Amino acid sequence: MRKLILGVLTLVVVAIVAELGVAAYTEHRISRTLRESAELEADPHVILRGFPVLPDIISGKYSKIDIQAQRVSTDYAGRVSLEAALVGAEITPSAWYQRRITALHADELTGRVIMNQTELGQTFNIPDLRLSFFPPGIIDAFGTATQDELNLHRPVMMTATVPESTTNEPVTVEARLYLDGHELEVRPLRYYNGPERDREIPIPEELQDEVLRSFGMTITIPDVPFGLTPAVAYPQGGRIVVESTVANVTLDLDHRRASVGAANQ
Repeated sequence: MRKLILGVLTLVVVAIVAELGVAAYTEHRISRTLRESAELEADPHVILRGFPVLPDIISGKYSKIDIQAQRVSTDYAGRVSLEAALVGAEITPSAWYQRRITALHADELTGRVIMNQTELGQTFNIPDLRLSFFPPGIIDAFGTATQDELNLHRPVMMTATVPESTTNEPVTVEARLYLDGHELEVRPLRYYNGPERDREIPIPEELQDEVLRSFGMTITIPDVPFGLTPAVAYPQGGRIVVESTVANVTLDLDHRRASVGAANQ
């Protein structure tokens, strides 16, 4: 009986090691292909979601593939993070071992550009910029809004220390995100002086309009990963996320573009 148990355990360990090894190799091959096609400075992080993933690799139909490239240099927001999520991605199994992949198909693609507060502050000369957002309960008192609806209507709070402050205290303003095609406007609307509107604004009254405008940003984003046109922008912690989702797409890895329609590799 002991030998049988040891034998079963050995088979389980071998299966797990084989799964991890094949998954790691597949993730590496996808990562190298994406680095070459996007001309990135380093290999992006690729994660095959789901367990076990070996059946996905054998069939060539992946439940989900997450791709992340950190600290990518841009001329519009400093270093940003690029993310893509592929649901139902199809890759001919033998293709990874026989030749370089130039295209793949996915049931759904979500691409994101993520801009963090530090890089935005440096790019737009706003010292020690910090980004936050109202809790959902303030925007949706009845708790009936979806996450997408919250993203569309959630303001972003911008906090920074400005030279004009009379007490050298940070100033917080409420701003809205307006996305029009590739242009994202961060438009400051008013000072935020607490939920009870009883917090003093440490800016001389004659300078308040000028300081408020200094928090404004206009960012031209060429596209999100795989050439998708930006569709929605929303704050997320200390970041601003620009995102787009399309269904039934074919990715041209040589030209870093996505087109609607099936074209299997």
